[in-house]
Amino acid sequence: MENSNSHPVILVTGGRGLLGSYVVPLLAKNHGVEVIVVARGPVVPSSLGSPVTTITGDLRDATLWERLPDTITHVVHLAAFIPWKPEDKNRARVVIDNLTPIAHLIEHSQRWPHLAQVIYSCSVSVYSPSGKILTEESPKHPPTLYGAAKLAGEKLLDCCEARNVATVSLRFSSLYARGQYEGTVLPIMVNRAMQKQELLVFGDGSRTQDFLHCEDAARAVMLCFQKQARGTYNVGSGIAVTMLELAETVNRVCADGQVKIVQRPSTDNDPGIRLDVSKAQRELDYQPQITLEVGLRKLIGESESAPS
Repeated sequence: MENSNSHPVILVTGGRGLLGSYVVPLLAKNHGVEVIVVARGPVVPSSLGSPVTTITGDLRDATLWERLPDTITHVVHLAAFIPWKPEDKNRARVVIDNLTPIAHLIEHSQRWPHLAQVIYSCSVSVYSPSGKILTEESPKHPPTLYGAAKLAGEKLLDCCEARNVATVSLRFSSLYARGQYEGTVLPIMVNRAMQKQELLVFGDGSRTQDFLHCEDAARAVMLCFQKQARGTYNVGSGIAVTMLELAETVNRVCADGQVKIVQRPSTDNDPGIRLDVSKAQRELDYQPQITLEVGLRKLIGESESAPS
């Protein structure tokens, strides 16, 4: 669809979030692109390549959507309620907070005549627990309301496809960068290593995760925009890291190998995640660039340069 203003107008939700703080500057580097960010507070970028307008509000509120211009050509939907604590993963608000904004997007975007694409930040949480390598076609029977809500978001966005609006779902693996929630395994290990405390590994340490730095995740979003992609893609590093390997790498990078790695018993039989990212590599030219070791060094450098 051609925009009468002859330039892309990109709406980014969740622009102040962990991933949004990388995506917004990257999009704004494209001259001739207008970026509109919806967030609950001000967005830091101001002197970027293209204009960035911030609209403050709650995406669950219909009146916020009524304030958006009808010139929007692309939507990058990053906003999400992520229940970090295990006891929150099956609370009803997980569904309400994650799906209500998508419902508003579908309703109000009917008045955006130039809308061409919606890019949706999904999650590997949509997959059934499995020790097998996960492709986009792997079974999807998520064990939590969060995973089910993210999967339902994909299905809701089929309404946009029915209007010939290209939709892209990026199933991200474990994102990390400075500013992330401190209660997950990677930042816990990094903080302990930097304080020269023991690193704890539960069970035999064989559970795997695919750690993806937000810079690489943001590049995947940019590629989708540039290529006007549509479809579903796994987006991760493509490297399954065991918890024991994570501890060893964190120890080497963050503590010069000087802290002790201690294994503790565990009754959790979760095999973790092994992700196939070959579809994104093939169709989007996506190539993750930041290895775990490089990403950890970035975290250390950013922590040391951060104001106290």
